[in-house]
Amino acid sequence: MSILSNLNLVHANFFFVDIVGLSDPAMSTKTQIKKIETLNRCIMECQAFMATPKEMMLVLPTGDGMAIGFLQGPELPLNLSIELHKKLEQYNRDKIPSETVRVRIGIHAGNVFVVNDVLGNKNVWGPGIIIARRVMDLGDDGHILVSTRMAEDLRELSDDYKKTIKPVHDYSIKHGQTLLLYSVYGKGFGNSRPPVKGSFQRSKMGREVERLRKTTLYPRLEMSITMKDAQKQLVHYKRTYEIANISDEPIYHVLHGITSDVDKTFDDLHVNVYDEGNRVLRVSSISIDRPRQKEFTTLFNKPIEKNEKGRHYTLEYDVEEPEKYFENAFLVNCDRFIVNLDFPASAKPPVLYEVSLETEEKKKSKTQPSLAKNAGRLVGKWVKKDVVPGTSFRFEW
Repeated sequence: MSILSNLNLVHANFFFVDIVGLSDPAMSTKTQIKKIETLNRCIMECQAFMATPKEMMLVLPTGDGMAIGFLQGPELPLNLSIELHKKLEQYNRDKIPSETVRVRIGIHAGNVFVVNDVLGNKNVWGPGIIIARRVMDLGDDGHILVSTRMAEDLRELSDDYKKTIKPVHDYSIKHGQTLLLYSVYGKGFGNSRPPVKGSFQRSKMGREVERLRKTTLYPRLEMSITMKDAQKQLVHYKRTYEIANISDEPIYHVLHGITSDVDKTFDDLHVNVYDEGNRVLRVSSISIDRPRQKEFTTLFNKPIEKNEKGRHYTLEYDVEEPEKYFENAFLVNCDRFIVNLDFPASAKPPVLYEVSLETEEKKKSKTQPSLAKNAGRLVGKWVKKDVVPGTSFRFEW
């Protein structure tokens, strides 16, 4: 007996695919039919499809594609997507452009209701399949796009998935909603270019600064600047923020900003954010992913309550610094700012400047970092107390 026979609500991992350009009025019906038949045959020949019992799948043809809901693990839609891309790449190899079959794919997991259509056949409807369709609709030729929920589940399973499932940025869907999308790509599958349709990049920094000034103090910010490769000017940054909530409402999230002097994708920065218990903080939004500017939001695993002690988070990332400087601006009060420096012994010692955000005036600080050679490295520390908003500190080397 099918697992669906007595169920009205199920949780499924959805694969949603359609053929790009199939509705072109210049394309003959015969060509359209051939492309649909080719897609169906390639899916049926994929191991992820063949090895899954029929009673563990919801299969819904959509005319120019199909939706498949897998009732087993979240890897099945991903495996099917990669297999399908490789089969279509082989099929398209000796075809003229008008005969090739090109697809876009959306993957999402969620609940759906199982209902009977007018002929008594099983059909489904609900957020699981709706979001999968909307994720797919944002794609262009060759994209395998994944919702945040699905991407996080998969990336937790394997380090290999972290290499192929990469965050893009926020996208707009119906009813004013935005989604953080991930894109899957590697050798022989996926599309490394960000989707164009629905791209939604808007800075949240101004609004966030207003909120921070009403809710947040930084008793302590510790910054570590480590030169990993002097020839490439590759620097590893580690920022640890102690947070004090001065409002009556819990703090659920934090917005981060990273700027660079070289073009980088979000994934290129190797961003890692974690809390005082070394638990990773989930990225819920990438509001800006421009070549030299990033803004993204992470959620705390546990909200920070008013006057709660001992709460902090750490942000780490890597970036080249060809202009040979780093600047940290303060938009809220900070009781204690600590900077640790770790450079090759042969490097030019960093010099500290204080910069006014209002006038942009730069002047050499009266107190410079205390540096000493240790095991072939130039290491030191600098501390500043009672930092006020509007102040920025710039290290040049």
